[in-house]
Amino acid sequence: MTRVQRLRDWIFSNWPIKLTALVLATVLWAVTAAQETTSQLVPVTLEVQAPEGRDFTSELPQVQARFAGTLRELIKLYESPPIVRKSIPDTIVGTTFTVELDPDDIEVTDNANVIAQELQPRAFTVTLDDVIQRSVRVVSRVQIVPESGYGVFGRVTLSPATVTIQGPEELVNQIESVRTVPLDTGGVRSNVSMRVPIDTTGLGVVRLVEEAVIVAAEIGQESERVIIGVSVALPDPSLWESTPSAVIVTVRGPSSRVIQLTRDSVRVSARPTGRLDEQTVPLIVEAPPGITAAVRPDSAVVRRRTRG
Repeated sequence: MTRVQRLRDWIFSNWPIKLTALVLATVLWAVTAAQETTSQLVPVTLEVQAPEGRDFTSELPQVQARFAGTLRELIKLYESPPIVRKSIPDTIVGTTFTVELDPDDIEVTDNANVIAQELQPRAFTVTLDDVIQRSVRVVSRVQIVPESGYGVFGRVTLSPATVTIQGPEELVNQIESVRTVPLDTGGVRSNVSMRVPIDTTGLGVVRLVEEAVIVAAEIGQESERVIIGVSVALPDPSLWESTPSAVIVTVRGPSSRVIQLTRDSVRVSARPTGRLDEQTVPLIVEAPPGITAAVRPDSAVVRRRTRG
C-alpha cells in the first residue's frame, strides 16, 4: 500500500468523529480567543462644533482610537462606533485653532467593556473663515437728572463716540450701533464724568474691542441774564441795513459763565435771500457752547441801502 493510500484511509476512516473533534477544537479556540485581552485601533466618529456664525474652511481628519478589551467587546465598537465631540470657543478671533484630543473625550456605547488607551492623531489644526472689524456708534442710555436749580449745559458727550466690534462678517454687518447699559442718576449738582459699560445683550459672538465709554456732562447752577443792545450782523453792511439794528438777547446757563457774558459773547445775524430790496427775515442767534440764548424780537426787516 502506497503512502498516499495510507493517508487517504486515515483521513476517511472514522471521519465523523474526526470532523466533530475539529469543530470542537475550533470552537474552543474561538471561545478562548474571545476571552483574551487584546488591543485594536478602531475608527472614531469626530464631531467638531465651529463658533457661532463661522464655518470651517478645512476638512476634519480621520481619527482612530486604540482600545483594550476582549475580542467580543471590541467587536461591539464596530457595531456602534465611538464618538469624540469637541467645540471651538466662541472667543476665537483668529483663523486657525488647534484641537487637542484626549482618551477621556471618547464616548463609547454603554455595553462595551473596553478601555480607551490613545487617540490618533492626538491633536490637529482646523482653519476657520475670517472675522472682520468695524466701527459703530455708541448710543447713550444714561439719564442725568440735575437737582432743582441746576441744569445740564451743552450735550452729554461720549468718549469714544464709536467703538470697534469684531466677529463673523455676516453678523458684524448687521450691527449699526451699540448702546450703553441703562443708568439713571438723580440730584446731580456737579459735573459728571463716569465710565459706563456697553451693553453686550444680543451681540452673540460679536466682540467689543472697547468695553466701556466715558459719559460726561457739564452740570451747574442755572441763571438767566438779559443782554441789551446786541447788534444785528448783516452779510454786507454797506449794502444792507436792518430794523431794528440792535436787539435783546436772553441767555441761560451756568451761573459762573453767564455772569461773564457780554454783547460780544453772542452773535445775532440776519440773512436776506433772493433779490427783494426789502424783506422780513428770522434772526439767528449764536451763543457759546453750553449756553442757550433767545433773541427778541425774533425777526427783522432788512432793506437794501440806496446809493447816492
